[in-house]
Amino acid sequence: MKNHELLLTAILCVAALPSTATAADAGGDVQVALTAQRIVLDRNGKETLTEAREARPGDVLEYRAVYRNQGKQAVRNVLAVLPVPLNSLSYIPASANPQRVWASLDGRKFELAPLLRTVILPDGKREIRPVPASEYRYLRWNLGELKPGAQATVAARMRMAQPEQGAGGVK
Repeated sequence: MKNHELLLTAILCVAALPSTATAADAGGDVQVALTAQRIVLDRNGKETLTEAREARPGDVLEYRAVYRNQGKQAVRNVLAVLPVPLNSLSYIPASANPQRVWASLDGRKFELAPLLRTVILPDGKREIRPVPASEYRYLRWNLGELKPGAQATVAARMRMAQPEQGAGGVK
């Protein structure tokens, strides 16, 4: 159980780092608060959100980032970025809020989700296919302008990865 707590703490730390440099306007004072909640279903299928003190493989977490302009001037072109750590979380398609989200496989090139790629078939023909959401590494929202004291919230659900058994144990 301790390993799951450490993994969740590490994921929250990794997720918080890229989110701090979101304002294109260097004069802005945008603060980011990131939280993670575990989605629990009761016997009737009703969802409840609980504090994610620990998470186990297969658990669904909702990450929520609140961007607040603490400055005295509006901040323009605010981009909210939420990383999806490799081998530990997978984005759940269509769970982003706001729903209009850009995704990236590498953190540099972002496209409106769902991502598509061209695949070359054995007969040489090309076919456009969706990229599995499990391959997304970053999600990004364009929040536009944040006026002084204003805030904007983004959220996405992710599933904790199942450990893979390898020659040396769990990878």
